[in-house]
Amino acid sequence: MDQLLIFLPFLFIVLVANLSERHRHRPYVAQNPRTRELLDLGLRYLPQILLIAMNLGVLGLAALSLLNELARMIMPEMVPPEAMATNWLGSAAAYAITSAVAFLPLIPALRRWVARWLPINPDSFVHATALTFAIYQIGLSLAQTVLIGGLESLTDVEMRLTIWDVILSGIPLALLALGGVGLLVRRDGRSTLERLGLRRPTWKQLVAAAVIAAVLIGFDAAVSLGWQEVDPSSYELLERVTENIFGGLGTVGGALALGLSAGISEELLFRGAVQPRLGLVLASVLFAIGHLQYGLTYATLEILLIGLVLGLVRKRTSTTLCIVIHATYNTVGTLLTLL
Repeated sequence: MDQLLIFLPFLFIVLVANLSERHRHRPYVAQNPRTRELLDLGLRYLPQILLIAMNLGVLGLAALSLLNELARMIMPEMVPPEAMATNWLGSAAAYAITSAVAFLPLIPALRRWVARWLPINPDSFVHATALTFAIYQIGLSLAQTVLIGGLESLTDVEMRLTIWDVILSGIPLALLALGGVGLLVRRDGRSTLERLGLRRPTWKQLVAAAVIAAVLIGFDAAVSLGWQEVDPSSYELLERVTENIFGGLGTVGGALALGLSAGISEELLFRGAVQPRLGLVLASVLFAIGHLQYGLTYATLEILLIGLVLGLVRKRTSTTLCIVIHATYNTVGTLLTLL
């Protein structure tokens, strides 16, 4: 439930941006001229105002991090021992840079320049919001990584997931995907399914999905073996972090929950909603950054490559096949740890 509450501001901004886009193409009608004028002004400028407010909020996080760093320097006796090792200065810099960069998509000229490289409409505030959220995904994830440190710090943090945690964690991502493409605001159910690339697969496609999933599972095993040979100490750390996070899912039910929740929600968002607007490479980078519980390690590069494979599947077939591959990969991979 906490994760859903954290995502609520983002979901609200997505809703407002879609209402604004809907009003731009098919204006909402109000009988009262004054009401119509206020509605027009509100839907024209409210998305920008909300994003500016959120950018200032991120800048506020930078200020708080800086204050924590100053407190550690000036009054170390007042700082809890566990906070003394936190990289407050690095996180302050990451938050400040994220806030500054996140203002750029609000500039129409910059959106027109970006439109040369990405399939966005520079006049669409839904697409401007998508660009801003991509910056948040990168900047805030890196800030969190800087703040908490490497894999060593994650081995001592108690954050073991339950089946319920896994299911709830997927709901905000799915809502962002559905809300982002304008379900029930700009699109009806049928056109939403088409925009997200959710189409009924053929039997040949399902067989191909099973083969691709098997190849990815083999690829994961090869990476693990190679990692153990090249850098056994960091691999051992990863194993401890993985056990710390996913150790409670070591059952058939846990494997199915992890496979279906992540497979459906992540593919709806990254391959279904994001990739057609921000492109294959950027969508894959955002997908990999969304898995920084592994730190900046070989695992992150592996996830990036898997994201690229899933992106190619989305481009050539459908998001449905990506969901099947992702869910199979996660489920089987988790079940194999039980052997």
